[in-house]
Amino acid sequence: MDKAGQVLGGALRRLHRPEAALAWLVSSWPKIVGKALAARTRPLRCEKGSLEIAAENKAWRKQLEDMKPEFCARINEAWGGKLIREVKFVAAKPGPKRIPRELDNEHTPFVRHGKR
Repeated sequence: MDKAGQVLGGALRRLHRPEAALAWLVSSWPKIVGKALAARTRPLRCEKGSLEIAAENKAWRKQLEDMKPEFCARINEAWGGKLIREVKFVAAKPGPKRIPRELDNEHTPFVRHGKR
């Protein structure tokens, strides 16, 4: 699995697209920061070397402020290059965001599992 992650990371680096970097971060987040931190944080936005991370509450945000350099170092090491220069912790409850309708297959009749 590590080999597949390295290949995928390399392919995403070549795209030079913020959404590709964010997709990689979201999928790799528990491995990068550990399961305990991943349960209370999640990457929200990655643009121009800046990463916004949602933290569970104000106490967590305050506690994580001192760890900004470590977050940058871990992310850049996992990425294999200089992806992040700065980290910002913002208020948001971790967990899955609501999927936009155009990306959700619930409205597609042949995929629908519930109502008929």
